[in-house]
Amino acid sequence: MSGSLNSSRSSKSSKYSNPSNFKGILILFLALLLIIGGIVQFNRPYPTVEAKATSQSTTLPGSFSVTFPEQGESAVGTENLGLIASSAVKTPVPIASVAKIMTAYLVLKAHPLQLGQDGPSLTMDAQDFNEYQDALNNGYSVLKVSQGESLTERQLLEGLLLPSGDNIADKLGRWVAGSNAAFVTKMNDTAKSLGMTVTNYADASGVSQTTVSNAVDQIKIAQAAMEDPVFREIVAMPQATLPVAGTVFNVNGMLGKHGVVGIKTGSTSKAGGNFVSATPVVVGDKTHYIIAVVLGQQSVQSLKSALDENVKILDQVRSEFKLYPITQPSTGFGQLSSAWNSNSELKTTQPLQIFGYPGMKVAYSIKLNNPQLPISANKNIATLSIQSGQEIQTVPLQNTQPINSPGLLWRLFRY
Repeated sequence: MSGSLNSSRSSKSSKYSNPSNFKGILILFLALLLIIGGIVQFNRPYPTVEAKATSQSTTLPGSFSVTFPEQGESAVGTENLGLIASSAVKTPVPIASVAKIMTAYLVLKAHPLQLGQDGPSLTMDAQDFNEYQDALNNGYSVLKVSQGESLTERQLLEGLLLPSGDNIADKLGRWVAGSNAAFVTKMNDTAKSLGMTVTNYADASGVSQTTVSNAVDQIKIAQAAMEDPVFREIVAMPQATLPVAGTVFNVNGMLGKHGVVGIKTGSTSKAGGNFVSATPVVVGDKTHYIIAVVLGQQSVQSLKSALDENVKILDQVRSEFKLYPITQPSTGFGQLSSAWNSNSELKTTQPLQIFGYPGMKVAYSIKLNNPQLPISANKNIATLSIQSGQEIQTVPLQNTQPINSPGLLWRLFRY
């Protein structure tokens, strides 16, 4: 009995300890692991195709050329490209009625108008009439009003920007913010948001000598204001007819000359002559605006000096703003690449141009259009963005070579 039991145990022991049986089980186990691992590896998501720009930027040929007046400070830019050049002097100086650009901008932000609209009407009350009389007695720029007179938003903006009514600036400021002080706070907050780093507004009209700015900052607010078509339309008006004041004329004596279509003059004995101008440059179906700023002209006819010096800037630079060709690199604007080495150059099939000026830096970026593999050659697979300032142009890019799906061996043996 004991011998039989021992024999059985010996048989079982030899079954599991047999080297050939254990090796077979190990091989089977490893084979299963390889099969499972291969399936997992084969079905693992693989990296997406990537597109990279051949170059991040380029610079238009030539250099921007302008000579600024020796007196005061000046700057030039456009409504979509921002500041381009400025004089060496950038200290804050009194700007007088140029401050009304910000006032009009905030009115149209708070109470937007469409072209052809008049907007709500406001009644001139006793405070408004008294302010008119005080301003008149002090020799300020005013719009004649009477107590009880009703003026639409559009008419008030015309009274603000054409005859440069100081009393209208205060009226509009209270309408927007509730009080003169609250409106001044709003002006300064907005200036900060626009990157106007040295500007300080002390009133809505610019009568205060502590309402100061520099030419660089005035490019920024003029750029923002000129985005509004109603603002552009009003500053280009030579005259307007209002209920009590009758026909009022634009104090911008350069309007209609040298291509000037705005924007705002300002002058006091302390501020001297100041002028922010705009002149259009029509390119194809688009209209751009060159903006020039001249501040702090001191002479017997300080405002005339500001007007004359300003248009000298416009006349110098006008021809420099145009469409410039963008040359495609020989290897394309970008490269399409994959981890499995199926690659292609990215090229555009159309000539490229961008509005700008000599020496302007142009930035490139590429975005893929969610490609699905495989991709045959010459497909609009990506979009190229060409940008300078707020000017952005987009064009399709094509792959010159097909992009294949990853092969079996790559999918099995990739890292």
